[in-house]
Amino acid sequence: MRISPLRIWLQSTSLLAVVAGYSLLLLFNQQIAFQQRTAAHLQLAEQLVAELGSRASERSQLQPLLNAALLPGLRLQLMLVPLQAASTPALQSRGGQEWLVSRQPLEVADGSSATLQVEQNVTASVQQEWLALWLLVIAAGLSSLFTSGLLRLVLQRGLVQPLQEFTAQLAATQAPPLPSNQIPVAEQPEELQPIAEAFNDLQERLRASWERQRSFVDGVAHELRTPITLISGHAQRLLRQPGLEATAPSLRLIQQEALRMGSLVSDLLDLARQDSGRLQLRRLPILADEALVQAYERLAPSSGWRLHLDTPAAELPVAIGDPDRLQQCLAALIENALRYSLAPLPVTLAADCLPEGLVLHVRDQGPGVASHERETIFERFSRGSAAINANSRGSGIGLSVVRLLMEAMGGSVQVAEAPGGGADFQLHLPMIRPLEVPPSA
Repeated sequence: MRISPLRIWLQSTSLLAVVAGYSLLLLFNQQIAFQQRTAAHLQLAEQLVAELGSRASERSQLQPLLNAALLPGLRLQLMLVPLQAASTPALQSRGGQEWLVSRQPLEVADGSSATLQVEQNVTASVQQEWLALWLLVIAAGLSSLFTSGLLRLVLQRGLVQPLQEFTAQLAATQAPPLPSNQIPVAEQPEELQPIAEAFNDLQERLRASWERQRSFVDGVAHELRTPITLISGHAQRLLRQPGLEATAPSLRLIQQEALRMGSLVSDLLDLARQDSGRLQLRRLPILADEALVQAYERLAPSSGWRLHLDTPAAELPVAIGDPDRLQQCLAALIENALRYSLAPLPVTLAADCLPEGLVLHVRDQGPGVASHERETIFERFSRGSAAINANSRGSGIGLSVVRLLMEAMGGSVQVAEAPGGGADFQLHLPMIRPLEVPPSA
């Protein structure tokens, strides 16, 4: 069930209350007008009965008196059947006119009695009443429109704008929460102050939890680096010793897993440093061809020579960034491409230039990345459907580390469809400005 916006609900309810109030006022006014007309009619009928009773000494004189009476807007009719009590006036329509009719008992001096029927033409009064009613209806409509506009302004100033400002303050909070993100409670409207206090309390609890989690990850990652390094070093030393050919495959597996664990620990440390604001990168000139050749020479043998290097079609501009961190990003993307591109399909390194900067490409011929996953795969601990379908092992943080490193260098990482199918991971780096002098390493 969809709930309407609060301001619309308040405005509709207020308008309904205004309309209901005016409706009651109109009904009350109409009832008062009818009672006043009825009272005036009864008073007139009683005066006529008193006048006829005082002037006629016997019942036979009543009709001549009625015939002689010339009263505009009145019709008087004498009935010989006596009436015990006066009747309630009734409104009747005749020929487009409105008549108020009542009957009054008439006592004559000789002791006889009769009934006087008084018919009063109240057409003008009824028309005036209806005119007044319509004027009130029009006034009520105009007043409702004015009230609606005024209420809209009041709700905009008193409800919508404070809520929008409060929402903007909530949206401006950062992750992890900082003490400076506390919402000033005293500056909020009285109705929003309890919400602001509750949000500040939640922020404080989240900040404490974030600090504990960050300290844990940072500490564990530092503690794991030493044993992982020792395991890898001992595995390498055993592989160099003669006479261990039978255990060589196991030693190589131990070395590979130690290297993978070391890479994972490094990624965790980078994430922890980024969260705590301690991630520092250098800003040095980067030549695209040198960066790609270095990555190719370092990783081509371990890839089974599936890694290919395209020659740039034209001279490429000089970019700026951290060369070591760029190699880390290229290695993560190449490893990812080799994992999802089955042998002997190649993985290609390429580079080109766009108006906004330098682009390094890592292209594979695997299943590619679905369009709706091209942003989510760069989030922490997120894996695409291709990884799940292929039962590929992975931590889900490699691509997120690539994104945070590229953004720290002032660039970005994107993924598109490669020519001929597959994924095209693109590292965008800003070009060096003519007046920018990077610090020395």
